[in-house]
Amino acid sequence: MHRIWLIGLLLSLMAPLAASDVYTGEVPVSGQDEAARKVAMTEALKQVLVKVSGDPSAAQRAEVQAALANPEPLIQAFYYRQDIDRSGPTPALKLYYAANFEPRAINKLVSSSGLARWARERPTLMVWVVGDSGTDFLGSSQLAPLLRRGSERGIELKAALIGGEDAPSVIDVERGKVSSLRSVASRFGAPGVLAGRLYATADGVVGRFAYGDGEREESFEVRGSDSDSALRAVADETANRLAARYAFAAADSTPAQVSAVVRGLRSASDFARVYAYLESLSVVREIHLSTAAADSMSLDLTVAGGQERLRQILPMSDLLSVAGDSSDGAVVLDLR
Repeated sequence: MHRIWLIGLLLSLMAPLAASDVYTGEVPVSGQDEAARKVAMTEALKQVLVKVSGDPSAAQRAEVQAALANPEPLIQAFYYRQDIDRSGPTPALKLYYAANFEPRAINKLVSSSGLARWARERPTLMVWVVGDSGTDFLGSSQLAPLLRRGSERGIELKAALIGGEDAPSVIDVERGKVSSLRSVASRFGAPGVLAGRLYATADGVVGRFAYGDGEREESFEVRGSDSDSALRAVADETANRLAARYAFAAADSTPAQVSAVVRGLRSASDFARVYAYLESLSVVREIHLSTAAADSMSLDLTVAGGQERLRQILPMSDLLSVAGDSSDGAVVLDLR
């Protein structure tokens, strides 16, 4: 085989995938035998196609069926890990198979299938959920179905700490007052908020939620047969709405020249930090320093999707804010 396999049979209690691992798929398996692994490879690829495109039906495209039938050539490495499943009455160990797929091969497959591409930079949303009682927040273990489905969909969901001076009111969370909650979330490095309440009904569980990604706020309602399925539906609906905003068709991702002016730089380390951050963005193809002054610098960038895409991605970080445009059309950025 021409590719290099890095096979780790990691049976310790490793951390679950971060949502930012959009090219890694992780699925539960019954064992480590070859038959189970072959099924898991296909399921992991399906998950990655959904993560990268933002389209929950991505695996149904005719153009990806050949790859799903033989996903091995796309895999760089795979491993197993165990985690504690707390969904039942008694905690139990659960085995997972994870596969790291080759990013360029996945991007090519997604583009050739006519699917949109969702950049790996995605807003972190801090999560608060009020239970059916209307008086208490759900804890991390109760939020596990929501957090795991969020990871499977490629979105960054972070369970808020319950209690303490910074804890918001139950009323603010229940009513989805995103603007009131954002200041709390930002202190913990999350630019966005996902908040709402679950309601038990005769037909199951209803969830009424609101989210804000730093740029816009939206409300929605989901239903499930029980709390766990309702929470998974919350993650799916949030991912669908984020993808509708941030995923771009190939035709809208053509590289374009963008000029930017960064202000408020206080030291040489600020210059280096901002330059390295912009260079690291998945949509930035090239970056060059044009001019520099005591507290600012001008940059010429080549950005997939152009200025619009850059403006969307920057608010997801707490490093730079978009201040507007200069007289010559350059994007003006301020160091926070």
